[in-house]
Amino acid sequence: MSSISRSSTRPITDISTNIIGHDFSNLADGGDAWSDAHANFLSSLSQQETQDLLQCSRRLVLKPRDHLFRAGDRSSDVYIVSGGCIRLFQVSSTGKETILWFSFPGEIFGMAELWRGSDRQIYAVANEASQVYSIRRSDFTSFLGTHPEAAMKAIGILSARVRTLGHMLVGLASDNVETRIVRLLMRFAAVSSGTHCGSANEGELCVNVRLTHQDIANLIGASRQTVTTTLANLRKRGALRMVNHHIHIVQPEELRRLLEVGTT
Repeated sequence: MSSISRSSTRPITDISTNIIGHDFSNLADGGDAWSDAHANFLSSLSQQETQDLLQCSRRLVLKPRDHLFRAGDRSSDVYIVSGGCIRLFQVSSTGKETILWFSFPGEIFGMAELWRGSDRQIYAVANEASQVYSIRRSDFTSFLGTHPEAAMKAIGILSARVRTLGHMLVGLASDNVETRIVRLLMRFAAVSSGTHCGSANEGELCVNVRLTHQDIANLIGASRQTVTTTLANLRKRGALRMVNHHIHIVQPEELRRLLEVGTT
């Protein structure tokens, strides 16, 4: 495992709601569940709740591709992203990677196995240079016990993620590859836009997370070649462009209409 440096707890800066500026929740495709599932847990807490939670946390600094935990590791901590992006995935017996989630600043993760104390079932890796807060199981359960409103918010986030996975399964069975890619990009543009993208033109949306074609294929259940071909077609139509390894949505309203047609 790559080394992870630890530093003393310090306040998080610039933590705001992850879904900003673009509301796609009115689409009948689970957009509301997606927004709730990517809720910024930290920004939803009161000042006192935030202070109490960070007092029992450790701040970890990760380099790109550092492992935070691996499948089979003991599940002794819950995590909150302070900066950067964490990729959560599973690896099949044949070595194929299936991406389950990307966690952005303010998001909480690592709770699934925590309550039973079972071993980790998935991997967590820094998708870029990142910082996370680590809270031990005993400290986190104590925090939730003394802060019931925060506990309800954590439960709501977990419930939304279950609903999101259900919508994703429906999409895999009913949507074509282009619709799945467009929906994914629109949602990631909304959830990752809290980090300023200086190279975006007016009216554009920036998917401010590095996604390879293989990453997208792993997320939507398609082949890499099919994803590459579909993205090339969208670029030829002027809907997308690439800037510094980030996808920019040039015509968000056109893609939104495509999704609306696809859900009718």
